[in-house]
Amino acid sequence: MRSSAWLLLLCSSLALARDPFQPPSEGVCQPQVVVPDGWRLQGIVGSSMHYVAWLVSPQGKSHRLTLLAMLPDSPWQVTELTARSLILRAAQSCPPQQITWVIKGGFYEKDGSHILSDL
Repeated sequence: MRSSAWLLLLCSSLALARDPFQPPSEGVCQPQVVVPDGWRLQGIVGSSMHYVAWLVSPQGKSHRLTLLAMLPDSPWQVTELTARSLILRAAQSCPPQQITWVIKGGFYEKDGSHILSDL
C-alpha cells in the first residue's frame, strides 16, 4: 500500500513539473503598462560613448537618465540613447511596449524669436 501511494505522489509531481528549458509562462509579463504622462525631454548631452538625457517630470523636477536607467517610479527603462533620441521600453510587458522621444529641429537650430511689428 505504501509503494502505491509513493508511486501516485511521484506521478502527480511529474505531471505538474514544468519544462526547465522553456521560459516560465505565468506571472512574468504585465498585460499593459501605463504610459508615463507629462514627462518632457529637455535635451541630450554627451558623446557616442556616453549620452545623458535630461527629462522634466510632471511635478517639474529634473531627472538625469543614462543608458539602462529606470524612469523614476515606473517600469520604463532607457534601452537606447543617441544624440537625438531616447527609447524607453516597459520591463516585462506583453506585448512589448516602447516609447520613443526625438529632439525636434536641426542640430544648430535655436528657438525662433518672433518679432511682431505694429502697422
